[in-house]
Amino acid sequence: MDNFLKKLKNFLLFKNPIYNFFLERRSVSEILFIPESLWSGDPENGKQIIGGYLNFNGESFYFKNNIWKKNQASNLWNHQLHSFVWLKDVRAVGTDKARIFGRKSILEWLNHFNKWDPNIWHPEILSKRIYFLLSNLSFFYNTADEIFQRKISKSINKQSLHLFALLERSVEKHDKIFAAKAMILSSLCFKNLRNKFDVGQKRLMNIIKTDLLPDGMHYLKSPSRHFSFLRSLIEIKNYLGSLKISIPSKLNEKINEMSSILKFFRIGNGELAIFNEYKYVSNDQLNQVIKRSNSKFKIPEILKFSGFQRVSRNKITFLMDCGVPTKENTHAGSLSFEFSFGTEKIVVNSGTPYIKNKKSSEFVRSTQAHSTISIDNYDSSNIFFGNNQNRRIANVWSKKLEDGNNFWIDSAHSGYKSLFNLIHNRKIHIDSNNSIIRGQDYFSKPLKNFSNAPKKFFLRFHIHPEIELNVTRSKKKVLLRLKNNLGWEFICSEPRVELKQGVYLGGNKLVQKNSHILISDNIIAEKKIKWLFRLIK
Repeated sequence: MDNFLKKLKNFLLFKNPIYNFFLERRSVSEILFIPESLWSGDPENGKQIIGGYLNFNGESFYFKNNIWKKNQASNLWNHQLHSFVWLKDVRAVGTDKARIFGRKSILEWLNHFNKWDPNIWHPEILSKRIYFLLSNLSFFYNTADEIFQRKISKSINKQSLHLFALLERSVEKHDKIFAAKAMILSSLCFKNLRNKFDVGQKRLMNIIKTDLLPDGMHYLKSPSRHFSFLRSLIEIKNYLGSLKISIPSKLNEKINEMSSILKFFRIGNGELAIFNEYKYVSNDQLNQVIKRSNSKFKIPEILKFSGFQRVSRNKITFLMDCGVPTKENTHAGSLSFEFSFGTEKIVVNSGTPYIKNKKSSEFVRSTQAHSTISIDNYDSSNIFFGNNQNRRIANVWSKKLEDGNNFWIDSAHSGYKSLFNLIHNRKIHIDSNNSIIRGQDYFSKPLKNFSNAPKKFFLRFHIHPEIELNVTRSKKKVLLRLKNNLGWEFICSEPRVELKQGVYLGGNKLVQKNSHILISDNIIAEKKIKWLFRLIK
């Protein structure tokens, strides 16, 4: 109730015309520092935008001459539009036409939206807008006339003043990285905000403390989210360095630590492994961030707090999720894994849809979208929490042993204990000398009596779409042909192996058909389901 009253109080304050008058009086137009972004945009997307098409998360609209005209797009699409995230792609085109388009679009925005609005000036959108306008300032500002320069710089300053007022009043908890970037960057660019630099830096340190786990992994345990957070820290460090401002030791430490973790998640083809929420990151983007981080930290063998195991030896790269799932945006992928051989991905998880589709987004968070085992139609952790549901999150444990080029991962999770009194155990043996990955899945039963009787297990191994699969006549073996014509085989102790069709969402804005290996049967407690992948020599 107190939070509601605070929001209502601030809503009435910000909506009052006097508040806008107050911001206008305090705002200034003089810019002391014009920052340069470290990262380039997508010129092909920029050309489409100049041609009248804007696409965010698979949702595309044609806007003819006015980018700000009323549209039927989703709230998410309009949030992206008003954040100016697309400006970097227009800049990447690098032509005068692109520059004129950028200026025209900004000027039209100023004419319609330069006063507080609860949606368009929402702190998350506001933070991104301030950041993307400032970090692309040299593209549209330097060669513009004085009237345009004064209008845009005064508006950015006005919006920055509001952002500081908003977050300092603790209207909402938006301690996210874009808020810190916008606060720090605006305090560097404007004289009247220089006294706010410490506020922005303090917020950054708080975000680092709350959003990073003790091992340095982003709290959502998503490699692509981790990448984005690290890139933001590098950007902040670069802006401080440009003005010869002392870099906080904590910032340097976390950049080094996070860079080593980013390398931890790189699979054989140079891309990031798919765990939890996923957004495609290109090799070039990864290489740029790793180079800019300049980290000398070694790649860890295990992430203790986030719970990931890694083996990389003799062309095999194997990554396994042995951590407790996140309570926010839960993915039920406990004990799932990905592995590659050389530069080719073999076993994968399904990925995340580029297009924001509720049904698809829910599916990819389910256990069946991961390379692991499920019981009946239940996920290993609840990915939905209704009013009458108990929060069921799997407890997970693991240990790894190593002897030369042999590795053993012993793991288990309790996600099905409260439903069926069963613990899923998964044992992995990696023989990197002979290119063999052996696995054993079984369900142990801690208590003798339990009312809910499970029926069937479903063991799935999702295979990368570029690999050709064939099941032998015996239905106990699958042959896998890689792009480089190397062959692998999958063998299982169960009497029947099936191939099922599915989709792979790990590419760059692509939906690709793929297959997964499926083994299913009635559940018998303690029965070992043995399987292996091995290189055909």
